[in-house]
Amino acid sequence: MTAQRRGELGFGDQRRFHLIDYRHGHSRAVVRGIPEPDEEDGGAALRVIDFLFVGVARIACWKDFARFEIRRPSAVEMKVMEGRLGRFRQGESVFLLEAGSIESYIAAARVYWAEFDLGGGAPSPLASEDSDYREAHPPIEAIQFAD
Repeated sequence: MTAQRRGELGFGDQRRFHLIDYRHGHSRAVVRGIPEPDEEDGGAALRVIDFLFVGVARIACWKDFARFEIRRPSAVEMKVMEGRLGRFRQGESVFLLEAGSIESYIAAARVYWAEFDLGGGAPSPLASEDSDYREAHPPIEAIQFAD
């Protein structure tokens, strides 16, 4: 596996983001950022960014994100969320997914992310259990994580 490093949240990007995989039984979710398609690329691999949330306990989001931004809630935002939803469990981190909103979030133990050269519909190497597939699709840089 590629070296991992702890990353800072507060990530925003101009790609279009989509929830591409959610496995309740495996308690994981994958959100992918895809660049706008270029009519001249002819279906070539795209530079996508995948966010793999593991240990997912709660999820509330649309399938597509207009203004994706992954960050942690402020103390005030967390208080509002807990007032509406109840307290989050010990060991859960709350990751907000849309700029200026507390409506889209994933509560999970950890999130990993990396960029890949893939087709937009390809499975995420971060979530794949197939070691040959992961080796064939290495991340562009080190995999980052936050918990």
